[in-house]
Amino acid sequence: MGGIRTVAGATLAALVVALLGVPAGPAAAAPVPSLAIPPALDNAAFYEKQTVCDPTARPGTTALADLLVRTYGPATIYIPRACSSSTSEHFDGRALDWMRSVRIAEQKAQVDDLLAWLLAPAADGTPHEMARRLGVMYIIWNNQMIRMYDPGRGWTNYNNCMDPARAGTSLDTSCHRNHVHLSLSWDGAAGITSWWTGKAQTLPNCSARSTSARPGSGTPAVVADAAAVAGFVPTPPTTILDTAAGVGAGLGGPCRILAGRSLFPVAAAPGVVPAGAGAVAVSVTSTSNAPAALAAWSSGAARPAGQVPTPIGSTSATVLVPLASDGTIALSTSLGAARVSARVVGYLAAMPGTLPPRAAQSPAPPAPETRPSKPRKVTVKAYRGKVRTTWRAPRSAGSSAIVGYRVEALTSKAKGAAVAGSCTAGPRKRTCYIRGLKKGTKYWMSVSVANDAGSTWAKRKKVRAR
Repeated sequence: MGGIRTVAGATLAALVVALLGVPAGPAAAAPVPSLAIPPALDNAAFYEKQTVCDPTARPGTTALADLLVRTYGPATIYIPRACSSSTSEHFDGRALDWMRSVRIAEQKAQVDDLLAWLLAPAADGTPHEMARRLGVMYIIWNNQMIRMYDPGRGWTNYNNCMDPARAGTSLDTSCHRNHVHLSLSWDGAAGITSWWTGKAQTLPNCSARSTSARPGSGTPAVVADAAAVAGFVPTPPTTILDTAAGVGAGLGGPCRILAGRSLFPVAAAPGVVPAGAGAVAVSVTSTSNAPAALAAWSSGAARPAGQVPTPIGSTSATVLVPLASDGTIALSTSLGAARVSARVVGYLAAMPGTLPPRAAQSPAPPAPETRPSKPRKVTVKAYRGKVRTTWRAPRSAGSSAIVGYRVEALTSKAKGAAVAGSCTAGPRKRTCYIRGLKKGTKYWMSVSVANDAGSTWAKRKKVRAR
C-alpha cells in the first residue's frame, strides 16, 4: 500500500481517498486505447529492482491508474509510499495498488477481466501482449504472483499465502486479496511504451563492457562554458558516441545504456585531439526513461556519484574529462536506461586545478523537504469486530501541508512485521477504524502522518482484538 492517485494528480500521501465522486462510466471488460496500437511489441520486461528512495508517482504509473478508473469506475489507487528497509517499486513511484477485493464478486470480476486482457497472447503467440505494451513487470493478486520477465513460471504461490491456514481476512492485505499490485518497468513508469505513444520500445540494452585503461589525472567537472576555462582549445564538434545510431564504443547496433553498465568511446579522436592532450571537453546528451544521473569520467577510474541530472526526458551538458591511457572516456547512467550521445568540442593539455567561478558555481540547492513530526497522543480501543485508533495532529507539519494519516495493525512489534489490516484518514481526521482483525489476537497499531516529503510513524500501541 502507498500513496494515492487522485484525479487532479499524484501525491506522495499514503492517505487521501482517491477518485470519490467521479461518475462511473459503463462497465467495460478491457481498457480502450486512445492511439492506434502498432504491430511491433515492446521489449520484454526484465526485473528492474528498486534501488533509490524517490517516492514520486511516475507519469506512466499515474496514467495507468487513470486508465483503470476510466475503464472500471471509481476506486482507491495507491502509488508511492515512504521508503523503508525493504524493497518495493512503491518507493520509486513505479507500483500501484488497485483496491479491489477478491471477496466482493463485482470487484473480483473486474480484476479477472483486467488480468485476462493483460495476459492474453499477441497474435503471434507472444505471451502477455498488453502487459508488455504497458510495461508491466509483475503482478501480485489473490495469493499469487506472475512475472512478465519469467513467463514460463506462470502464477506462483506468493508468501505462502495459498496455505489454507493463511486464508483469514486478517491477512487479506499481505496476501493481496484486497488489492492488485502492479509493478512497472522504467519504460512503463515513464509512459513511453506503445500503449501510450503508439510506438513500441524496441531498442535493446547495450552489452556490458569492461576496460583495462589507466585513468588520467584530475577530476571530471561539468562546466557552463568550456571556452572560459584556461587552456581550452576548441575543435570541430566530433561525435564519439551515439547509442541510438549504434555509433562509437564498439557498438554493434542501436541500443540504450543500462544503469550499472558503462561504455568507453575513444575521445582522443585522430586529427581532432592531438597526442599529449590530457583532457577533453565533451558535450553529452541523454534521453532517459528514469530520473537518473548521467556521468562522464576517465576510463579505469571509479564512476562519480553523479554529474548531469537527467529527468525522465532529455538533458545536455558539457563535461571536462581526463583522458585515459588508451584515449577513452567512460559514460554511464545511474538508473533505468538512456540513449546517450557525446561529441568532443575541445581539449586541454591537462585538467585545470581551478575552474572559472561561473563554471564552478552550482545553483543554490533548494530548501530541504522535511517530513511532519510524529502524531501525538495515540490511543487505541478494541470493540467487537473493530479497533478504533485516535491521535492528535503533529506539532509540526514539516515543509508542506499534511495530506493524510494511515493506521496499520501489525502482527508484532518487530521491525518489518506483517500488516494484518489498515485504514486511512484525511488531513483533518483524527480517528480511524480497522475491521476484520482476528478475535483474541494481539496487534500493534501504528499511526503515520504524511506530507509531500514522506511519512513519519508514531510509537506503536498494543491492543487485543475483540
